[in-house]
Amino acid sequence: MPGVRIAQLLLLVAMTALLLPGGATPALAHAGGLSSSTSEARVLAIDPPVPGLDVRAAEFGARLRIENGTGDTVVVESPDGSPLAALPAVASGAVAYWVDPRVTAAAAGDRPDGDRLAWSVPLRVGSSVATVHGEQFWPPPPATALWVALALVALAVPAVVGVLGAGRRLGRVALAAATVVVIGSHLLHVFGSAGVPEDQPYALMLLSAAGYALLGWPLGAVGAWLTVRGHVGGPLLCVAAGGLFAIVITPIDAFTLVEAVVPFSWGADFDRLLVALTLGGGLGVVVAGMAVLRRGPVPAA
Repeated sequence: MPGVRIAQLLLLVAMTALLLPGGATPALAHAGGLSSSTSEARVLAIDPPVPGLDVRAAEFGARLRIENGTGDTVVVESPDGSPLAALPAVASGAVAYWVDPRVTAAAAGDRPDGDRLAWSVPLRVGSSVATVHGEQFWPPPPATALWVALALVALAVPAVVGVLGAGRRLGRVALAAATVVVIGSHLLHVFGSAGVPEDQPYALMLLSAAGYALLGWPLGAVGAWLTVRGHVGGPLLCVAAGGLFAIVITPIDAFTLVEAVVPFSWGADFDRLLVALTLGGGLGVVVAGMAVLRRGPVPAA
C-alpha cells in the first residue's frame, strides 16, 4: 500500500535524524562558540588615559575589544613569564578582539565576596605604557526553579493532551501545535544568538548556532503538517523532531537556566523561556506523538 511505503520512508528519515548526531560533534550552545557563564567582564578605565584609544568588553564579557584611534601601534602585553604570543598588536586605525588570559583566570575563580574581582591588562602604546583596569562581575543567579518548572509545564501540557486525545483530532492538533512551538522557540533562540558575535557575518553565525536544527526544523514542520492532515507518518516525524531537539540539541543550552550571563541579543530571560519551551516541549512532543502512534491512523477532518 502506498501509505505504508510512505510511512516506512518517513521512519527511515526519522531514525536517521535521531541516530546521525550520535557519531558527530554536538552543535554549540550559542553562535561563535559563546556560552552562558556565571560572571561577566567589565572595563572600568585606562590609566593613564590615551586619547583615541578605546577598550571595552564585548559579547557579554567573552572577549575584549580594542579600537586604536591613536597614531601608534598598540600592543597587548603578555602575562609575566608567559610565552603566550597570540595577543594582538593593533595598528593605528584598526580594531581587534581577543580573549585575554588575565580575564579568563579571574572568571575561573570562585565567586568572591562582593561579587567583584579586579583584573588589569598592560598595553604598550608606541613608547608609552598604559593599563586597562577592569573587573569580573558575578550577577545574581537566575530563578532556576521557575525555569525548570516552566520546562515541566511545557512537557506536561502536550503530553497530557496528546495522551488523552490520542485517537481523536484533539490529539493530532495538540501534537502538531506543540511541535510548531518547539521549532519556533528554537528558531528564535538561534536568531537571537547569532547577533552577539561582533566581527562575524550574521549568516555564518546562524549556521554556527543552528547545527542539527537545520534537519530538525523541516522535520518538525513537515511532521506537524502531515499530522494535522491525518497522515500516518506525521506523528512519527514529530516524535523524531521532538527527540532531536530535547535529547540532542537543547541539553547544552540548559546551562542558561542556572547561569546568570547569557549571550543572547534580546535578553537572558527571554532566551531561558525559549530554552525551557524547546527542552520541555520537545519531550512532550515525544510522549504525545508516541501516544498518537499507538492509537493508529485517524481520518482527517
